[in-house]
Amino acid sequence: MESFRSINAFVHAAELSSYAAAARVLGISPSAIAKGVARLEDDLGVRLFHRTTRSIGLTKEGHVFYERCKFILNEIRNTKALIAETRASPRGKLHVSVPQIFGHSLLMPLLPKFLAQFPDVQLDIDFEDRVVDLIAEGIDVAVRSGELADSRLVGRKLGEQYFVVCAKPAYIKAHGLPGTPTDLLDHYCIHFKYPSSGRIAAWSFVKPYENLDLPRNLIFNNTHAGLRAAVDGLGVAHLPVYVAEEAFQQGLLIPLLTDFMLPLGAMTLIWPSNRHLSPKVRAFSDFISSELAAGRYFSPKN
Repeated sequence: MESFRSINAFVHAAELSSYAAAARVLGISPSAIAKGVARLEDDLGVRLFHRTTRSIGLTKEGHVFYERCKFILNEIRNTKALIAETRASPRGKLHVSVPQIFGHSLLMPLLPKFLAQFPDVQLDIDFEDRVVDLIAEGIDVAVRSGELADSRLVGRKLGEQYFVVCAKPAYIKAHGLPGTPTDLLDHYCIHFKYPSSGRIAAWSFVKPYENLDLPRNLIFNNTHAGLRAAVDGLGVAHLPVYVAEEAFQQGLLIPLLTDFMLPLGAMTLIWPSNRHLSPKVRAFSDFISSELAAGRYFSPKN
């Protein structure tokens, strides 16, 4: 602590070019400032100031020492502020980015509970299917599927994202129950098209069924449109488990070919690694992870 006080005295004296001025700022005597600087010079074996009866100025060695000490003191202040913030209650604006289907199907139903628990957090939510640049666009936390390739980001895995093939019971009664993915070649198939690229999404079957050229009877760039088409009996759809779940519970759709499905990558909460985990980001991350922890939103239906 004595060394810390001496360094603090030295930095203030260097910035104000006066022992007396540094003493007034720190609330101690000028002689205490002088003694602190003298102790540092004795420890280092160099002179830190050129002194005259009217002023002081840094020596070459003093300049080097000042820059490092200033950095250290700033780090200490930042660390103290960080610790104080982690003990504070979550508050302030939280900028979130989520994929469209995750946002509509999973996030929106959870918002009333989150806001009831954290009323001082103001949510600013972007529904985006493109890969956003969190740092450039000022995003605090995002949900992303697939591999986390950006080393500037850290994340918390929510679960593997499974899709399910499904159809209306009346459709299956009329067209037959497929036993393997190959049987879908004789069915009406409902596909999803990525809005950003126009590419038709592959169906997540195990080998050797991963590259089947399935009929393209209906193509939508909106997952809920595909769900509606399946519920209306227009064909067989390939949907995220959490999108089809309610229709399964209501008996509107039945899962098909569940033994042939593979996960399509992890769903992950991510945030910039160069930012400390603020109370509002931690609250959101912990809440979403806890609410989705049961895994039923991502696991394949059996």
